[in-house]
Amino acid sequence: MRKAIRSPLLALALIVVFAGTVLATFPVPAGSFHLTILSRGTLSEPVHFNTGAVKFQTKGSVDFVAATATFDAPGSSGWHAHPGVVLVTVESGSLVRYDEHCSATVYPAGSAFVESGDVAELFRNESTTTPAVVRVNFLVPAGTTALRIDTPNPGCPQN
Repeated sequence: MRKAIRSPLLALALIVVFAGTVLATFPVPAGSFHLTILSRGTLSEPVHFNTGAVKFQTKGSVDFVAATATFDAPGSSGWHAHPGVVLVTVESGSLVRYDEHCSATVYPAGSAFVESGDVAELFRNESTTTPAVVRVNFLVPAGTTALRIDTPNPGCPQN
């Protein structure tokens, strides 16, 4: 009889652990930001390309993670940074980026931007009616599980 009890309890414990890991990766205001991972792949060897206006270099194995993020109206990413480089294209709507100095930059549909490093940033969809949708490409050290690093608000009125 004990085996029958242990199995459901073990299953429940594993569900709680894995759910906690997923939620810890993106703990943003409830219901305002939705990330959907589309694909993930590993580039095993370092590369170095210099083609025209583009230079691309890695120093070890990296993971490419493609995703779609939707910001409800209004919605926020929460203050965060990333463990690698993030290439972002605004597909629809618009986002406002707030940096650690509380300065705002607007990114309308069709624009692109890059996030990188330990810089605290917050992205907001300030529309009250229209969701904002972005395509996101994370380039992170191979095996990275947390695609964002939550940071405290640096003292800005935005949250």
